[in-house]
Amino acid sequence: MCRMHLFFIKCKTRFLGRLIMTEKLFFILFIICGFVAKAQIPKQDVSVDITVFPKEKVTLSINSNVLLAGELLQYKAFNLDAANKASKLSKVLYVSLRNENDSVVFSHKLKVENGTANGDFFIPSTLKTGIYKLIGYTNFSRNNAQDAYFQKNIYIINTFIKPNGVKKTVDTIKVKFASKSTSEFSNGKSNVETIKITSDKQSYGFREKVTLNIENRFGNIGGNYAVSIRKISPIEISDNAPTKPKDVPSEVFYIPEIRGELISGIVISRTDSRPVANKEVSLTIPGKDFIFKIAKTDANGRFFFSVAEGYDAEKSIVQLNDSEQNTANYTLVMDKKDFELGGTHAKLLKLDPNLKDWLEERSVQVQVENAYFEIKKDSILGNKINPAFYDNLGNVFLLDDYTRFTTVRETFIEVVTLAAIRGSGADAHFEVNNAYDPNGIAKFNDIPPLVLMDGMQIQNNGDLINYNAREIKSIRVITQPYRYGPKIFSGIIAVETKKGNFVPSHSKDYVEELNLPPAVKKKKQYKADYNDKSAFSRIPDYRVQLLWQPNVVLDEKDYVTSFYTSDVLGVFEITLEGYTDEGTFIFAKNYFKVTGN
Repeated sequence: MCRMHLFFIKCKTRFLGRLIMTEKLFFILFIICGFVAKAQIPKQDVSVDITVFPKEKVTLSINSNVLLAGELLQYKAFNLDAANKASKLSKVLYVSLRNENDSVVFSHKLKVENGTANGDFFIPSTLKTGIYKLIGYTNFSRNNAQDAYFQKNIYIINTFIKPNGVKKTVDTIKVKFASKSTSEFSNGKSNVETIKITSDKQSYGFREKVTLNIENRFGNIGGNYAVSIRKISPIEISDNAPTKPKDVPSEVFYIPEIRGELISGIVISRTDSRPVANKEVSLTIPGKDFIFKIAKTDANGRFFFSVAEGYDAEKSIVQLNDSEQNTANYTLVMDKKDFELGGTHAKLLKLDPNLKDWLEERSVQVQVENAYFEIKKDSILGNKINPAFYDNLGNVFLLDDYTRFTTVRETFIEVVTLAAIRGSGADAHFEVNNAYDPNGIAKFNDIPPLVLMDGMQIQNNGDLINYNAREIKSIRVITQPYRYGPKIFSGIIAVETKKGNFVPSHSKDYVEELNLPPAVKKKKQYKADYNDKSAFSRIPDYRVQLLWQPNVVLDEKDYVTSFYTSDVLGVFEITLEGYTDEGTFIFAKNYFKVTGN
């Protein structure tokens, strides 16, 4: 029973760790626990004044609001409180691109660290020329009637698709050619006098190294910032429509995703369509490092899972834990996180004919850059490996080390001596053999073990008993009682198949397949390096985005970085955007030219 004791010690330690949080945040957590931490609650069921909760809002910084098909939209999200300081609540943030009909072009789920997150999206050649809305929000910010989400207009031009005919009644937004004098870009700008951006020169040749310095006279202002260096486009857009998002009144209260992504639902009786309390539900996110969790429904039949771990699977399985006879009486209904904003009035982007030459030039440059994508692509960083919750407990039977048997039942008789299959047909069940309790009289020996197959909880024992034994890689058996979530098991039998892709039948109402795309992974961005000029001498370089650094911190010293110009002439703009630790918005810019000389 020592492992049980260790389990309770770990629980106590985690609980004490949470008590170290600030008094306000602890108070919020206390209230949430009172609600059994549902992802969303009807406001009439909330028993406290909602105004005690702090506000949370999202803002976005982007590399450009005008992009061609084939370019990369890069963004940084700031999760802020009412004072514009980094919010300490939500650990998950959502960014989505919508068209005028509110159809989702992409929807990204991002893990928040220190109040920020960042990602990117490749504009496909199938996306039509038009005006799109880039929005950012958290589950908790949806409680705000006026700032439920942040919105930026993105203007996308697709040179590969000819625009269709549009009715004359559609509003027109003109995209004009605007040739500006380089003298307009000679002086830097900043909203605070203590931040100044400079480069070591004002004019550079092709593939020349640029040293960038951000002078910080504030001292250690902390915070987090995005730095973008991009060529100025000869475009002027006559869109005077406000970008402030419309109000989104809500009839429910959205709980912040404090520790990780919240997945929730409800168990309903099929006989009277009422919610059912005290029912156990399990979630499995499959993979070699699968995630398995168990929850219990509250008095209103609701359950939730908090997933802080990283994962790669696109689909997950949620199932009601009970005998097949009992589970047939219930239905699982999962909550959806769809954020519907509604369509907007259609508008047409009308391109100035004078933009033809520039668009042709940029289109060729984009295609050449994409042709060398494999050489210049970013490096995607993998998730931290999730060890199985039972770690290295028990004994593992690698079946290839033994004589192979044709059935699972024979395998348990001849090889897996620490567990057994008792009974037959519908009465067949698994047991673990505890060497310290051969007579089976200990307190927890009369309850069934937890049986997992590739991380999926086995409800119908026939799924495992009738499985092809030659396709099983290993069987781990833990013979001591184990508490996981709200339930105690007499032990654990964890089966790993060779392909690692077992999924229980989800044709039943008590087994639900859930579309659960993983969070956007971190990247190590490609950075051109021409220190060795012969290394890439035969590879063209038509980058107009020379640098995108989404995680810049301004400490007591000046921030210095370097990068290389490309084979593109023109004026390039350096921008810095972000918030200090005290919530002050910082915006600064400067310019330099690439003349090729």
